[in-house]
Amino acid sequence: MGSWKHWIRNVEPLAQRFTVYALDHPSYGASARVARETTGPAYLDLVHDLLLEMLPGDGPLRFAGFSFGGAIAAHLARRLGPRVTHLCLVSPGGFPSRRFGERPIRSYKEAGDDERLFREICRHNLLVNMLSDPASVSEETVDIQADGVRRARFDSRKVSGGGTLLADLAHLTCRLRLLWGERDDSPFRPADLLIGEIRDAVGTLDLHRIPRAGHWSAYENAAEVNRLMLEFFSD
Repeated sequence: MGSWKHWIRNVEPLAQRFTVYALDHPSYGASARVARETTGPAYLDLVHDLLLEMLPGDGPLRFAGFSFGGAIAAHLARRLGPRVTHLCLVSPGGFPSRRFGERPIRSYKEAGDDERLFREICRHNLLVNMLSDPASVSEETVDIQADGVRRARFDSRKVSGGGTLLADLAHLTCRLRLLWGERDDSPFRPADLLIGEIRDAVGTLDLHRIPRAGHWSAYENAAEVNRLMLEFFSD
């Protein structure tokens, strides 16, 4: 349930050296709606076609993708082949759909029209799914989450649980760097297992665990993620 604002602490540092396109995927943020019955493969086809409309030609591209967007970025990197020179994934989705531990999240429907309760649920779910430290959850953070929840019109699990990631990574021709929050490890997202599956798919893995950060490490420890992305993309 995100948007380009998941990169709100990264765009400006990256833009000092690169032209940055921070995109809302279809049916998220300010992007146009897709039909709810759209399948995961059809959604990936749509994003591929839209990207080529936006960035035609054969100019080189460097991709960064987080979570749901990580599955999309890896798939696009495979399809675009040599045009993509670098791929930096931040705790990507796209693994096969499996049931690990239950997530202790709360339903947003519980809030009804109660804005205070809605924001309380946003804060709770951020600390379950995204962030590791209550001090990371400012009013700005809740604003980002609330806006993302309200404007999400597609079930991202069709892609983030679609099982495309490992095969896409195994066929990459570009350089790959994986960033994973040290605290992005739980009964419902076992870090060693998932990172191990990526390592098995690609062989030698350029992995960096981000200190003092959960799943949304590009926000919770933006300084370290920005340093590692700039280092990687500049090489």
